[in-house]
Amino acid sequence: MPDILFFFVHLYFIIQFLSLHFVRNDIMSTERIFIVGGTGNIGIKAVRDLLANNVPVTLYARNPQKVHSIFTDKSDLIRIVQGDYSDFSPLKKGIEGHTRLFLLINDFEGFVDYKRTIAEYGYAAGVKQILDISSLSVNGGWRTSFIGTNHYYAEKAMFEIPNRGALVTLRPGRFMSNLFHMARIATDGAVFDDVAPEATQDWISTNDIGAVAAVILQDDIQKHGDNVYTLIGDVVKPKEIAAICSRLLGRDIPYKQVTAVQKFHQLVKNHVPFGVAMDLVDNMKEEESGRINAVIEIILGRKPETLEEYLTANKEQFQ
Repeated sequence: MPDILFFFVHLYFIIQFLSLHFVRNDIMSTERIFIVGGTGNIGIKAVRDLLANNVPVTLYARNPQKVHSIFTDKSDLIRIVQGDYSDFSPLKKGIEGHTRLFLLINDFEGFVDYKRTIAEYGYAAGVKQILDISSLSVNGGWRTSFIGTNHYYAEKAMFEIPNRGALVTLRPGRFMSNLFHMARIATDGAVFDDVAPEATQDWISTNDIGAVAAVILQDDIQKHGDNVYTLIGDVVKPKEIAAICSRLLGRDIPYKQVTAVQKFHQLVKNHVPFGVAMDLVDNMKEEESGRINAVIEIILGRKPETLEEYLTANKEQFQ
């Protein structure tokens, strides 16, 4: 009897798994996801993962040729709505018929209004779930930083839309790609920062952010509801970053500790906006958690990408 009971219990779980699998595939076959911010590091990963699972997408983009050059596979699943942030009327019309929205905006000029408007148009058109890329800096509290304030008010504006659908928020920490775009490690021959060599710093791969977004956009909407997920994938010391860079560049790249003021001027020299640079040297200094979040492995079913793995895969981007 125990063997027979075990057999039927085992069979039950197999049937449940298969039914969920086929239901999910059936649901996704009737859905199309609208993408705002699909041509940057995070968006590209999210879109590619969706396409790999045969999920149709529509990208809102000012340059259709750029979209075509990035996404060369499964082009039959891609539509493009041409437009920008100066006039959202193409988006308002184009988002009709979509069930979910991936929302990522990097332009802090009009940031809150942009996100509110896009979300309002989306929900009004029948979007049932918005996946918003926010920032870990929101966790620091109300008006504690330039970046955090913008994201805080954007989250609040979308959350308070009457009769809205689900709003899932990702709050990633420091992007690993910052080591390419906010520094010139290969040119300067050193890693510069204003913290002690042994201090721990939180990092997240843009690939993991995009991958998490893609999974959530395919999951049952009720599963994630209005959840907020903080994303930290690796905790690394500055001296360890210098050692990684040394191995990848094939020469000694030391870590050099500078003052906060020196770091600020270096960031501005590398075209980082004033408010963002101030956050990085002052306002956001207390936000290091020193903890890798379990949510990444839970959602993706794998360990997060480490900083060394990310830099190794993208070492040609060192400046």
